[in-house]
Amino acid sequence: STAFHHLREPELPRMPLLLLHAVLALQGGGTSSRGAMRATAACIAAPPEAAGAAPTAASAARLSAGRYSAYEQLRGPYDRAALQRFFALRPLEFGGRLVEFTRAAIAIRDSWRRESDDTQARGVRLREQLAVLGPVAVKLGQTLSQRPDILDEEICEELKPLQTTNKPFDDAEAMRLLSEELEWRGPIAPGVCAPECAEPDGAPLFASISASPIASASLGQVYKATLHDGSEVAVKVQRPSAMRQVATDFAVLTTVLYGIQSTGWGNGDLVEITDIVAAGVFEEMDYRNEAVNAQRFERSLDFLGYVSVPAAVPSLPPTPRVLVTEWVAGRLAETR
Repeated sequence: STAFHHLREPELPRMPLLLLHAVLALQGGGTSSRGAMRATAACIAAPPEAAGAAPTAASAARLSAGRYSAYEQLRGPYDRAALQRFFALRPLEFGGRLVEFTRAAIAIRDSWRRESDDTQARGVRLREQLAVLGPVAVKLGQTLSQRPDILDEEICEELKPLQTTNKPFDDAEAMRLLSEELEWRGPIAPGVCAPECAEPDGAPLFASISASPIASASLGQVYKATLHDGSEVAVKVQRPSAMRQVATDFAVLTTVLYGIQSTGWGNGDLVEITDIVAAGVFEEMDYRNEAVNAQRFERSLDFLGYVSVPAAVPSLPPTPRVLVTEWVAGRLAETR
């Protein structure tokens, strides 16, 4: 990235477009170009592995924290120009993600073109590719699953698992985030310590906490815990990689759509629509907003007399990446 340091700031957002043109050139070159694209993706998209023995839970969590810390400066209200400046200084990461999006798009396109693939098979392929791409693509899939006016109803049904089924991240990383966000130096619960716990013999934060998440979503996962007064609570922890993935994906999407829009295709508001969606997702990245919005939602429905919303636990105030609320028993509503 030092090669770009001489550029003036107004020129920086132009750099990702150069990578976009390079990937589009690869895509248009047939089978050999697709092979080159896959090789490029393998080189610039995958993080380097540490040499030697497999890392312990503590070292893995520490490496994870360091890997994503630079992206925390992007947390806050969505700013497209700030994203472009940030990734103009990280062209390999931007290019790697752009290749991943292109590769997924080609896989989906090929499935759509194969006559042997029925509607259900196409829906499965679309769901698989969106799940691999991460939070932003998963949220897109969740929205599309409710829009049979846009996609075939059978495809919408295949996308609905994206609403409830997401791969959880490592429990050690979740415990580290809990300890860090809630500024707790002791154990998370009896027998459950965050990696490199400062006071392993100290008082535990919770009386108990589930060994694994009871639910996992695109941006975070939820553990069931018990407070020392016996109250059951839901502990929502954001994925350590969430800020990085969301920021990178919207930087790629806005750059690609800007390139498409500059050719005259579309109605001229593709980037603006993406900006609106991005602003909502960036707001969702701060769990304090979720707690405030939940209170507003409940107050707005007070007149009904029977609607309640899980309240945040006052003794454990929400942070940008952790939200502790009262536990409410229930079941998944039908989405048909």
